[in-house]
Amino acid sequence: MIRILVLSFSLLLSGCALVAPADIPVSAKLSPAAQTVQKAINEANIALTATANVIAQNVLEGIMTKPEAQSALDKVKDYGKKVDAAQVMLNTGDVLNAKTQAELLSSLILTLHREVAKRKAQ
Repeated sequence: MIRILVLSFSLLLSGCALVAPADIPVSAKLSPAAQTVQKAINEANIALTATANVIAQNVLEGIMTKPEAQSALDKVKDYGKKVDAAQVMLNTGDVLNAKTQAELLSSLILTLHREVAKRKAQ
């Protein structure tokens, strides 16, 4: 459910550049450490959507071929499943592993986003 809300919110954001992390409220019932991880997961979901939007725009503008875009979207989908897994870890109280997973994914998503955005700038 959170992922749907995050994705819906991010669709309202304009532009193709990766947006600054949104201040999406997290439950005050979470420990401070869990709140930090939840924010990282929320930001990863926003970054995934922003990346998918750049890929779609690149296809529309003829910057990426459909096979290239599909390959990038497959990565987005894979990363999305892993972000979902981090959310499950957090929900079950495995804060440390959720944190590690979210941090790694944030790095991978940012790298992918830069890769597809760079093609637009060329």
